[in-house]
Amino acid sequence: MTQELTFPNSHLEFAKILKDNNNCISTTLSLFEQNFQMDFEERKQLEATLLRVRIRIRKAKKSLDCLEGDWWHCGISMEPELKRNRFYDTVELSSDDEEVISTLSANHRKSIDNLTMQQQRSRLSNVLESIKALSIVENTSEIKIAALALQLLSNQTKQREIAKVSKSVVYDKFSGQFGKMLKKELDVTKTVFLVDLLEIGRRKYTQLRHHLLSSDIRFPAYYRVVEERNSIILRSDIQMYPNPETPLGVYMPYAHHVRHTFCRLMSTLPPPPAQDFPLQFQIADGLDGSGSHTVYNQSNTNTDTKSFILFCFRAVKIISNSGRELWKNNTPNSPFAQRPIFLLAAKENEANIKRFIDDLINTDTDLMRSEGFTLGPDQQVRVDIVRSMLDGKMAGILSGAGGASCQLCTATHKELSDRELIIQGFPINRHITDAIQLFGEIEDSHSFFSLPSNQRCNITHEPTSTINLLPASPLHSYTGIFRWFNLLIYHLNCGKRTWSPTSLAIKNSMIFVRNLIEGKTGMRIDQPNASGGTSSTGSVARRAFSCDSKYIECVLSVVESEHKETLSKLHTHLSAILRIINSDRIINTEVFGDLCTDTYLLIVDSLPWVSITPTLHRVLAHSEEILKEFNLGRGLKSFSEEGSEACNKLLRKYRENLARKSSFEDNAMDIFVRLASESYPVLNQFRSSLVCERCGEHGHTKRAKCCRDNTENRLLDSSIDEIVDSLIINS
Repeated sequence: MTQELTFPNSHLEFAKILKDNNNCISTTLSLFEQNFQMDFEERKQLEATLLRVRIRIRKAKKSLDCLEGDWWHCGISMEPELKRNRFYDTVELSSDDEEVISTLSANHRKSIDNLTMQQQRSRLSNVLESIKALSIVENTSEIKIAALALQLLSNQTKQREIAKVSKSVVYDKFSGQFGKMLKKELDVTKTVFLVDLLEIGRRKYTQLRHHLLSSDIRFPAYYRVVEERNSIILRSDIQMYPNPETPLGVYMPYAHHVRHTFCRLMSTLPPPPAQDFPLQFQIADGLDGSGSHTVYNQSNTNTDTKSFILFCFRAVKIISNSGRELWKNNTPNSPFAQRPIFLLAAKENEANIKRFIDDLINTDTDLMRSEGFTLGPDQQVRVDIVRSMLDGKMAGILSGAGGASCQLCTATHKELSDRELIIQGFPINRHITDAIQLFGEIEDSHSFFSLPSNQRCNITHEPTSTINLLPASPLHSYTGIFRWFNLLIYHLNCGKRTWSPTSLAIKNSMIFVRNLIEGKTGMRIDQPNASGGTSSTGSVARRAFSCDSKYIECVLSVVESEHKETLSKLHTHLSAILRIINSDRIINTEVFGDLCTDTYLLIVDSLPWVSITPTLHRVLAHSEEILKEFNLGRGLKSFSEEGSEACNKLLRKYRENLARKSSFEDNAMDIFVRLASESYPVLNQFRSSLVCERCGEHGHTKRAKCCRDNTENRLLDSSIDEIVDSLIINS
């Protein structure tokens, strides 16, 4: 019985596969006959040669690894029966025998075009090594050496194929410089983006790469993708916290990460002139907790993984010394724009936050704000850090004013409803630096907390952050005011004129109103969701405060007629105010301040029994000063915490589906690496985003209010749109 081989090649080493049995000659002849066209004379000549070789066969047990490389080089793939046999006989050939077999091999050698890409590379290894050696000697690139060789070859021969390759592919006739090689591969940086986007690993990527080779679509090797990703995210700088023996998470040095992100962004921009320095790099940072995670039984891990804390920052803009905007983040609220700094398995409480912030954040924050960093001689970069990606609980922990009615001013809860103070205004007089100084004046903390709350400005613990916070966050302003507005509806529906959200009448009214709204609009409000949160999310709040929402129609149908006008006016004013805060437009702050004051007085005068929540007070009393003094009269869209909140979904997804479960260290490292890779600003430029076809701006489409035609289906007489238009100066 003859042994068949797939993809055999008529090479000299082919004769070395003679097995020490009676069928060795017939096996070899059969292999030649199956794959090569030989006439009778050639077959007789080969048979005579093999007979002479058979006499001098000696047994020499060599492993399959010694010969498998030569067979693969020739295009030979062994059947499983041969591959399981680890020992083969080698053949000693005379010079005459070698000449006969090599002559036959040369006449019937498989064409290089019919080999796989790796076999082609193996056959051309000598040529590639020569090109590489010559490029080192000539101090140039291998691509230019190969291109020059093809160009010279096309000048010395009349073969049209070579001339076409060298002139149209390798040589760029427009620029007069050597262009790309004939072998075109997808850019490695784009490949990293595609791998993260498709969420595939090495095995699936290799299968995809080999499958697309038949269509002449060449992807880089996976090891190059890994190397590019590691250079993007600085894999070597990611460390375990606090030490490998008792890991609580992973982190990356804050200042080093910010500098690396800035340098990568500048590499994609034209070099700025010397007069643009010092540059200003504006970033927003913050942290948020994520709970109710799945607990895995991982080896050598005593860490509780039910809750995580994620601290991240995002690049907002790069500004020159003259105020010119060199770069701006078009999608600042995307979860893929948040750069992770630390990911820790810990609960969101005061002790944990203070420990992590002191160890990992405060030192680098103070250093960057005071000194910045240097790119080169006379190339200084200042870092402007805005700590805005916070919810109310986290802002109270960082500021130390957990017992204050407002984290921006020292007003008490009773003073929030004082009409005279509302007309005078509530200036922002609560700062982190003052709280730190006040806390430091009294060394004994017990003596400090024994003071009356008004003397210690309602400070409940030592401030954790060393920079001022921006608690007027657009997302939580929407959700906080939406919850307050719903409570107001419940009170008006049941006729209760004292603010008691937990009473039985209010609970019954809540069930009635939310069922009515859900039945007519499909909006689920004030209901728990599957992840333990509430259904009153930011998207639901935006829909409720939109001009064409049926929400307000349902609301007005469940309250008494005497309150309908007040409620409708209040809804219109709050909707306009929230839109202005959540925009990126330049605002007429004086007119905006008058609108906030009028809305504040409308609540106090028409509904004196209503409780003013800290979120409502912060929006109505301090929005004007924040927009005017902090953001130069522009909306706070770039400083929303929406992206940080959205990262919680990515954290759950990556931890459960795209990270190793072997240990906590492996799991946390895989999550951090993927978060850092997908938030790389240069990669995000490949990500699709909303772009208006009319104005060309990012973040909206032609259906947006600012770009809609009057002929389109919209509310032309909307009072909300009129108020917003009167407040906007320009874009």
